[in-house]
Amino acid sequence: MDRPVLSDRYVFHVHTRRCRHAQEIGDEAFIQKALEAGADSIWFTDHAPFPGDPFGHRMGYAELEDYLSSLTELKAGYKDRIAVHIGLETEYFPSYDEAGYYRQLKDDPRIELLLLGQHMAEDETGGYSFDWEKERLNEEEYTALGNAICRGIRSSYFSAVAHPDRSFRRRKTWTAEMAEIAEQIIMTAREYGLPLEQNETSKRHKHQYWEEFWQQAGDRVEILHGLDAHYLDEIYLV
Repeated sequence: MDRPVLSDRYVFHVHTRRCRHAQEIGDEAFIQKALEAGADSIWFTDHAPFPGDPFGHRMGYAELEDYLSSLTELKAGYKDRIAVHIGLETEYFPSYDEAGYYRQLKDDPRIELLLLGQHMAEDETGGYSFDWEKERLNEEEYTALGNAICRGIRSSYFSAVAHPDRSFRRRKTWTAEMAEIAEQIIMTAREYGLPLEQNETSKRHKHQYWEEFWQQAGDRVEILHGLDAHYLDEIYLV
């Protein structure tokens, strides 16, 4: 999968009802809303499931085929009006890499894009950061997420990185240590040619969007604008 080639009027990073925290509407409604907004392309990137359904707030593994089939049909039906792109947003977990899951997704010809969205990290014990004590989360999560993002980029499965600055969501003020992790993310993305997403939803939440991160990135990496849309009223042109 190559990095996304974006049109002039794109809607990027759209979820569906299957993730269980989005509007309960059909996939086609998002496409129609994008057309009303004047978009010429829409990129669906719902949260990828994992075998065995170990994580919440995403589609069940059994729903993946319906997601791909539904969007494939809509892609064909709307091809003369808007380009419909099919992707998945997913974290990078080393154990699932070793099991071949990312390769399985990447080899599916219907999936055009894997978007690296690191909401949690797998730790050295095989557990996950969401099980850590609050103090450890506050002090260490951003480092674990940053390292996981870099590993994910280096895996070469992904085409873009979603909301990299959201890794610092539990921090209150920007520090030199945060800048060091940010630099690792920026330089790894630059080395592998992956764009970083400025996330419009992050801008509406305290400590999820960090101007310091984007000032540090400057023009050293490609930046795209993603909506992280879960509702129809979140579909618009940036």
